[in-house]
Amino acid sequence: MRRTVRRPNCYLRASAQQVDPLSWFTGPYLPLSFAALIAVFSTVVTLLTWDQSRLPWLQFVGAAFCVSAALLIHASTRPFRPPLRWPSAAIALAISICGLSISAYGYAGSDFHLELWWGIGGLGLTIMSLAPYLPARQILAVGGAATAAAALITFFMLYPNPQGWGPITTAVFLTYPLVAAVTATAAFSYAIVSRTVPLLEDPSTVLVPFDEEVSEERYEQHKAGVARLTARAVPFIEKVVEAGRITPSDRVLAGQLARRIREELVTAVDVSWLDSVLAGKRVVIVDPSRRAARMNHRQRVALGGLIEAILEMPETDLGSVLLELRPAKNGATAVAVSLDVDLPEGPRIMHLAPYYLTLKTAVQDLAIGRKGLSFRIGPEDRQS
Repeated sequence: MRRTVRRPNCYLRASAQQVDPLSWFTGPYLPLSFAALIAVFSTVVTLLTWDQSRLPWLQFVGAAFCVSAALLIHASTRPFRPPLRWPSAAIALAISICGLSISAYGYAGSDFHLELWWGIGGLGLTIMSLAPYLPARQILAVGGAATAAAALITFFMLYPNPQGWGPITTAVFLTYPLVAAVTATAAFSYAIVSRTVPLLEDPSTVLVPFDEEVSEERYEQHKAGVARLTARAVPFIEKVVEAGRITPSDRVLAGQLARRIREELVTAVDVSWLDSVLAGKRVVIVDPSRRAARMNHRQRVALGGLIEAILEMPETDLGSVLLELRPAKNGATAVAVSLDVDLPEGPRIMHLAPYYLTLKTAVQDLAIGRKGLSFRIGPEDRQS
């Protein structure tokens, strides 16, 4: 089996949620917590500085924008939603920048102490709410762009200020909290990914053995097939060896026997490992191109364990479980598992999350939805 060698820059291309979905399934409320923190922080500061602003009510409008940005991130990162992409993150940060700009306009030209402003902190918290959901390099990209845009807009609104700060001091004050937020968020994402991936790629942590009864059954089937082939071929070979010559009838019998053996082998090969594992179970397998045979050992174990877990849920409609394997672009294989289940979202996630996490380490583009999951097997991941 080919072992993937991870380079440090690969850790910049995966998010903490992608490599450790179990942790973020059980705690998906980070953006919601930051939204509440922004609301409380902005409200307290606005009330304390009400007389220092020429348009104090604009602070509530700006705070609403920043809170809605964090709520948008929360809604986009629910467990059964597709993975968060950088365009969605950029939209959320743009909304937060709008709130920041509205707040800055409300304080512009007033006797307000800039060091008490909540706006920079609101945008910083919005950036930090992306920590589990975006790879480090995307955090640096969208966070850096948001930092530059926010600093430029607010500088021209709030400079000069009553404190008499120079342009450099003002620019540093408006920039360094956001730079710190972006750096800390990207560092957090990188640290989680770089520490989790090597642990997940350790075979001792990803291989979940099948039940002993299933393994024994498959062994007996294999032994019976070998015995049938041996019973057909060995007596004929012994007869030819004892005779010391090959007659025309031997050639005809050898051809017939070879065809029967070939048919037996083809039949055995056509029965994929999925057919063997799921024999006797009400699972519909659609694999016209025999793509299951191309999966490597880790993928087979992980997928088999997940399907076993699905079948063990009492709320699963067994007649509805469908496993489909189709060819995809660039020689890859697209796999989809769909089912009907009445189990509520929380218990269903907790039941399947360990198997989902195991499968995540062996396939690409794994996504879970309300009616099933899908993933892709690249041509480089085939069974060797």
